[in-house]
Amino acid sequence: MNRARKSWAGLILVGLMLSLMLAACGSSPTAAPAAGQSAAGQAASGNSGAPVDLNVWLYASAPEGGPPPADWVGFKMIKDKLNINLKFTMIPQGADGDTKLSTLAASNDLPDLFQLSNSNRSLLFKFAQQGLLAPTDSLLPMMPERTKARYSDENLKKLDSYNGTVYGLQEPASGSLYKRTGLYIRQDWLDKLGLKAPTTLDEFMKVAQAFTTQDPDGNGKNDTYGFGGFVDNAPGMGTYFDFIFGAFGVPGDWTYGDPSNFDATYKQPAYEKAMQFIAQLNQNKVIDPDWPTLKVDDFRARWKQGKYGMFVEDFCALSCQANYKAFDTNNPKGKLTLIAPPKGPDGKSAVGTFTAAGNNWIVSKKAMDAGKGPAIAKFLEWANSGEGYYLLGFGQKDINYKLDSNNNIVTTGIDPKMAYNSKEQQPILQMKWLAYNGADQELHARYAAFQTSDGRNIDPLEYYKASFNSPYVDATAGQLIQPAANSADISRYIGENLVQFALGQKPINDGTWKTFVDGFNGLGFADYENNGKQTLKSAGFLK
Repeated sequence: MNRARKSWAGLILVGLMLSLMLAACGSSPTAAPAAGQSAAGQAASGNSGAPVDLNVWLYASAPEGGPPPADWVGFKMIKDKLNINLKFTMIPQGADGDTKLSTLAASNDLPDLFQLSNSNRSLLFKFAQQGLLAPTDSLLPMMPERTKARYSDENLKKLDSYNGTVYGLQEPASGSLYKRTGLYIRQDWLDKLGLKAPTTLDEFMKVAQAFTTQDPDGNGKNDTYGFGGFVDNAPGMGTYFDFIFGAFGVPGDWTYGDPSNFDATYKQPAYEKAMQFIAQLNQNKVIDPDWPTLKVDDFRARWKQGKYGMFVEDFCALSCQANYKAFDTNNPKGKLTLIAPPKGPDGKSAVGTFTAAGNNWIVSKKAMDAGKGPAIAKFLEWANSGEGYYLLGFGQKDINYKLDSNNNIVTTGIDPKMAYNSKEQQPILQMKWLAYNGADQELHARYAAFQTSDGRNIDPLEYYKASFNSPYVDATAGQLIQPAANSADISRYIGENLVQFALGQKPINDGTWKTFVDGFNGLGFADYENNGKQTLKSAGFLK
């Protein structure tokens, strides 16, 4: 009996010692979270514990398509594989989206992971200044493959830097593509009228006049215009007129070509000359007279109807099958060709400016403080390749797409309504920009070739290659320039004056242009300009 009690006591002692040893090694299944890591962070490090709730807000790839349905297989897969309860919200496009994010910021309720538009990087600086964003350097080692592929460019990191700290995950433009726009012409109209594509601004004006007055569509009506465009962003004339400023060497907002004379383009004599040409287009009535009030949908509806002989457009908005369909229906013999932007009097030429920055993902400080950093990194790494990449980018294999013998993504044998590129499947691909990387396999799937109604082959990637190889001015660095406190006043002043000049409501001459430029003095523009120059110098973009 005594011997038995001693034996049991020994076993209990050994058991206690083993338990202590296991706890010291961190092997206990009930070990406490590591110092500085919340329970959410511990769960995110593996698949143990309660799933992490992750709120992700992104600009939808197809706003008209709606969000993924609640029963989408992706939500279950992400929970099963990553231990994450993903809650996805579509950010409204444009100013509405900025307003929504600003409202959330005001109540310190920004999403865990969200997207910021490169066209309004000022929100990043504003949120960082308010202490609402998390530094992202600590996330990079947790997603090694994605970091190597997307976050290793030091110049791109500078775009998300505030007071020396990086507050975002700025990706290169390889996935979203850049230098996408080009100047297009109705080749069938040129052929009918026996004309050649213009190579200079003078030739551009002559072709525009012929397209306006010589009934190029042959319908016997005076219903065509040589050129169509609209003002798409403030404060300047925007993307659809920028090739005209490129012909004078002043596309975009800032002069990047000569670092020693960095300045706002609006103040340059060359900008005045470009505006004189636009005013001449208007005076000669070769441009759609509604251009000051058109919106993008109106503009696109008109070129698809066959109203314009020349216009600037995004390659996919023009040549991807779903976008080209209306033009093909209205103009079955119509042929659109990309041409080089016309040269100005000094031989200069540029479609406009470009930025090499792609999508930008931001992490809120609130999420990082809650220990969600590891979950965010795990989700992004999963979306970078393999299962996650294909699911977010193309859906489920053999349901939404197939891989052929050459590893091409195809829809052969797939129900057309289930195909990844169908209108019906737009909701399940709303997060595809988290995955896309611009690889050849991907691009051929995203921009598949097709045939027109009369049997001609249209390959969107050929249009993209042509626009990419057109002359552009690199304006990536300009995204670092923080807007002036009165940026709305500056934009309004510039926009209103330029439209009045273009419409002939104000004559354009050296005197009136000097008055326009002098008007910047009352807006504190010199300080804005100098601050921008110092910012680019400090970041190493200007020497």
